[in-house]
Amino acid sequence: MRDFAKLVKTRQRLDLLTVLTVCDIRGVGPDTWNNWKATLLRGLYRATAEALETGLEDLNRDKLESEGKKTLRAALANWPKAELKAEIDRHYGPYWQGLDIASQIIFANMLLGLRDDEIRIDIQRDTDRDATRVCFALVDHPGIFSRLAGALSLVGANVVDARTYTSKDGYATAVFWVQDSDGNPYEDARLPRLTAMIDKTLRGEVVASKAFEGRDKIKKRERTFNVATNITFDNDGSEIYTIIEVDTRDRPGLLYDLTKTLAANNIYIASAMIATFGVQVVDVFYVKDMFGLKLHSKSRQDMLERKLRDAIARVAERAGV
Repeated sequence: MRDFAKLVKTRQRLDLLTVLTVCDIRGVGPDTWNNWKATLLRGLYRATAEALETGLEDLNRDKLESEGKKTLRAALANWPKAELKAEIDRHYGPYWQGLDIASQIIFANMLLGLRDDEIRIDIQRDTDRDATRVCFALVDHPGIFSRLAGALSLVGANVVDARTYTSKDGYATAVFWVQDSDGNPYEDARLPRLTAMIDKTLRGEVVASKAFEGRDKIKKRERTFNVATNITFDNDGSEIYTIIEVDTRDRPGLLYDLTKTLAANNIYIASAMIATFGVQVVDVFYVKDMFGLKLHSKSRQDMLERKLRDAIARVAERAGV
């Protein structure tokens, strides 16, 4: 956000860029513009406008974390003090900086009294985003984010955004915003099947990699769109994590294959942010190696990039592109 605000420089340029972006998206076709894209652009506009007006200091991470905790305390004012303190203390900074308050409230209730052998799932329609919000709370373990993404892909869910975080006491909280194959939120009647398939996958009754074979073909009208793949590694944007950004063509099952590749190479995903823009997707992963260290080795970065590109190629072949 800081880099974007510095590039835009003025409020007038921000206004013009916003208008141009909306016109460009709407010009693609009658069904391209929706509440999801509107929500993304409104959020970017508000944050950038505030940064430009206050000299960027209001984007300070510590301030965002403090405001996030204050907002949750107010929302859960009826909680016992001990339980509220435990909930506030269990999360790291990125949780407060990158997750909306509605999801934080859901997770607070899901984590309350959660057993180590229990998986809690909350599925609700998010009208403001034209998507279905799927929240998971469970004990964290290697590869869990990939398994969750695989479960969603198996039922034909298109992940348009996602966040995953690990708490200080070892729990994984993951939220996915998904749409059906037509780009709409799931109807309530379809939610039981969605929940059942997720449960089967998490219990090992369905192996995602085998179930994907022969599936996930891209629609003919979308095959002409080409998006170059760009993969970057950033060790400066976070004090304790390497940030891997994958910018490529969106295809069914892509998130599952990318996260499976990371897990297979002993890369621990502490946090992830997924954003889909039409046929383009930008997946950002905050990661460590198996020893809890950043990925400083250039040779290892190159090796991992090759494997991620191989995964993207496999997804493309499976999708018939």
